[in-house]
Amino acid sequence: MQVTPRNNTCYRSHGRLGHALAIGTLLFALAGMHEALAEPVPVRTIRLADLLQVPTYSAPATVMPHNTPRLAAEIDARILEVKVEVGDRVVSGQVLVRLDCRHSESVLAAARAALDRAKAQQQFAAEQLTRARNLGRNKSISEELVDQRRTDLAVTEADRQAAEEVVRQAAIDAGHCEIKAPFDAVVTERLASTGGFANRGTIIVGLLEATGQEVSAALRHEQIAGLQAAESIFFDANGDRYPVTVRTLLPLADTTARTLEARLAFTADSAIAGTAGRILWTGRRELLPADYLVRRNGSVGLFLLEADRARFVALPDAEDGRPARVTLDPESLLITDGRQRLSDGDEVQPAIAGDKS
Repeated sequence: MQVTPRNNTCYRSHGRLGHALAIGTLLFALAGMHEALAEPVPVRTIRLADLLQVPTYSAPATVMPHNTPRLAAEIDARILEVKVEVGDRVVSGQVLVRLDCRHSESVLAAARAALDRAKAQQQFAAEQLTRARNLGRNKSISEELVDQRRTDLAVTEADRQAAEEVVRQAAIDAGHCEIKAPFDAVVTERLASTGGFANRGTIIVGLLEATGQEVSAALRHEQIAGLQAAESIFFDANGDRYPVTVRTLLPLADTTARTLEARLAFTADSAIAGTAGRILWTGRRELLPADYLVRRNGSVGLFLLEADRARFVALPDAEDGRPARVTLDPESLLITDGRQRLSDGDEVQPAIAGDKS
């Protein structure tokens, strides 16, 4: 049986045709993908001005008392009366404690008597000097005796001055028989009782000055300039706000917390000493919230809508995760939804106002 040879040329033609069809199909598919990729990216926009915010800053703070003296006895005496209790409000000059003053008054009386004696001796010495000078002019006594009378007068003058100082010291002790409030205050401690004996230095009453409290706040270095430039500052304690102003910034850094202490004075009513809270202040520039920032090619910035295309605008001072200062036209349209998918120059399709899809 004779076999007819195969036509190899025909088979090769069919093979090339099949390859051509496959390549055409692939090119058609790639063209379709390119067309799909080139479709505008749906986005949403909002006016930049509608997003800019004046940021509020805060730092931990505590109300510090101005004066918290602990009043002690300044003489050795028995306590006759403690006239206040813990929590009492007292005014400047009010008597808080009375001490037995008989000994101090007796010492004062004796000092005054010694002063009178010194004055009399000085007067006598002055008269003796006058007689000696008269007699000396008549050569009735020697110059040596005149000099002696002059020395006697100088000694009595010194004795009088010493006696005056003793009287002054005794009067000071007698003035300590009553312990008085040095300013308007609240009694915080009562450490001695009526009938007890107090030595010099025995603490009897503790006080807290009613006014003059100030706020101590711990600030990071980057917060200091903003606080000093702030137009309004408040101390917030459990929702109650008190206006304050910066009094001073201590030139000493906490090496552990890396903070500086600021002292702020109340400008109206003050919070209770010891109250913990925060100081609040607002910045002087409007900032864009960090949520709307994106990073492209190593730069942090934002996407604006310009003629149906997304334009990436880098913000030189912006940092990831922190609000940024923006100097662009407030009427610019900022791309919000869809920004993460964009590259600079991409064609976009803004959503129609009211479209929730």
